[in-house]
Amino acid sequence: MKNILLLLFLIPVLGFSQNFEGTLVYENDIKIAEKFSKQLGMTKEKMMESGKFLEETLITYKNGNYLSKPNKGKIKVVYLSDRNEILTIDKKSELVPAIKAEIDLETELKEKSPKITVEQTDEIILNTKCSKVIVVWETGTYEYFFNSDYLKMDSTLYNNHKYDMWSEYLKLSNSLPLKIVKRMYGMMTITMTLKEIKKHSVNDKVFKLPKLELSKEFVFSKGNQVYYVKK
Repeated sequence: MKNILLLLFLIPVLGFSQNFEGTLVYENDIKIAEKFSKQLGMTKEKMMESGKFLEETLITYKNGNYLSKPNKGKIKVVYLSDRNEILTIDKKSELVPAIKAEIDLETELKEKSPKITVEQTDEIILNTKCSKVIVVWETGTYEYFFNSDYLKMDSTLYNNHKYDMWSEYLKLSNSLPLKIVKRMYGMMTITMTLKEIKKHSVNDKVFKLPKLELSKEFVFSKGNQVYYVKK
């Protein structure tokens, strides 16, 4: 919920008979709460100028792994199912922060699971009518819009990906989202809307990590974060 980075063309036929492999292109938007904006002097324009918010996100999927990156910049986020970590890799930095995907931080801290429901909607994305999974935490809500006939994904590939309740979403949808709305109460709302689908074979090299070792400087005994440094 707190990692903003982990945020941020029409195709006539969306459905596939097997797990989707390829790249999804999302158009991003952000609305910052007025009070929060005044307190931090934060605006959408300033975030775009600093590179903290970009207008597109490309997410590539294959066999339970994914790579997320903006349309510009040198930062990428990689999830590898065998590590069950979400790693943020910046070519300009030797430090590699990672999130332990088996942990939903708010659930761990408050010892209370979020409320999860499914609703029908009138939302149409890429000529496809959507249902949505709603996840409600104390600090915010996520809405995952989907249609189970399209962008199919086997939920068991992400069984241990509790972060952002991704595993629970997939159990209910068995498909990748057409739209995601992330509301952080009193802070901002981030919306990612699917604009292009690229079905293609994915080379495993795109998920390759640099050689890493645990950071001796940044060590935390609790929470969902761990830090590595490049060798």
